[in-house]
Amino acid sequence: MVKTWMPIPLILLTLSAHAETQRREPSLFLEYERELKRSAETQKIDETAFKKLMAPITAVKPLTPPKIIIATEPLPQKPVVSDKDTIGADSTPFLVINKPTPAPNLCSDQKTAEAPAERKTIFKNIKSVKENLLAKAKEFLGTPYGFGDKDDSRTDCSGFTQQVYRQFGVSLPHSAAEQAQLGEKVELGDLQVGDLLFYRTYKSDPSHVAIYAGEGQIIHASYNSRKVQFDSIDKGYYKQRFLYAKRLAFNDTAGME
Repeated sequence: MVKTWMPIPLILLTLSAHAETQRREPSLFLEYERELKRSAETQKIDETAFKKLMAPITAVKPLTPPKIIIATEPLPQKPVVSDKDTIGADSTPFLVINKPTPAPNLCSDQKTAEAPAERKTIFKNIKSVKENLLAKAKEFLGTPYGFGDKDDSRTDCSGFTQQVYRQFGVSLPHSAAEQAQLGEKVELGDLQVGDLLFYRTYKSDPSHVAIYAGEGQIIHASYNSRKVQFDSIDKGYYKQRFLYAKRLAFNDTAGME
């Protein structure tokens, strides 16, 4: 058996290192514990400082609520309407609307003064044209009946009315049925000189026409008498065949003179 041996100095060095290691191990644990304690204290100090800085905030209710002002346009005032309708009363028999008074001038004053005279002239002319129309119709009295016009020395009923009205600016077709489509209907009680009266003779549509001559008389080209003549509107033959009367407007004022 071979014995190994170590030199004494090496043995001492090994023992010294082992002792130092055992001595330093407890000190490392103590240092680690101290470090943990310092960290915990530091964290506690920081939290305390934050709490001191952040004091609790409490909401305070204002003493008076704030007023909100919104700008608005003034509302239009409604007109005062009376509950009682006074129109028609004795004091206000009709509604009066005040019109602006135009500035006076010579032209308007002159027209105002001449207005009544102009109205009188118009009514006078209307009456005059009726008289002139009847006078023109009388010129055909005795003209033989026949299709044509007075230039051919004969005429039928619609040709007669056509030629008479032509003198006063009214152009009529040469047919009683077509003439019946013109003008405005009038009642027998409202007949005026110059109105056209339509009758049915050989068919249901208007086939005969005459001119009212006033005082219950008509002037026409009679087929039965074969000439232009007067007849009564109450004559049995015409009274039974009467359809309606028409009134025409005059376009030409030349015949009113």
